[in-house]
Amino acid sequence: MTDGWRQILAESPGVLPALLRKTLDADLRAALDAIETRDNVRLVFIAHRLKGSARLLGDAQATALCASLEATAQAGDTALARLLLMRTRRALASALRRLDPP
Repeated sequence: MTDGWRQILAESPGVLPALLRKTLDADLRAALDAIETRDNVRLVFIAHRLKGSARLLGDAQATALCASLEATAQAGDTALARLLLMRTRRALASALRRLDPP
């Protein structure tokens, strides 16, 4: 199923990838805010949303990082969550660049 979404995103006229980028940017900012305010419940929710976006992009590394971020937030480990969020941000940025036309 993720291959289908990746194809749809790649072939869309730009609206879907732009919406996904906007949503990811907002979620990444919200995740950082949740970490800074130590709102682990909110971070779990956001990490789950990020994981869904990573799946839409068909990126296994980003999906795994989001799953780790979600589990880390559930465990309440803020320091590790911050590190995972930085790695997740880079992985998602890389996945988004693959959507850009050559």
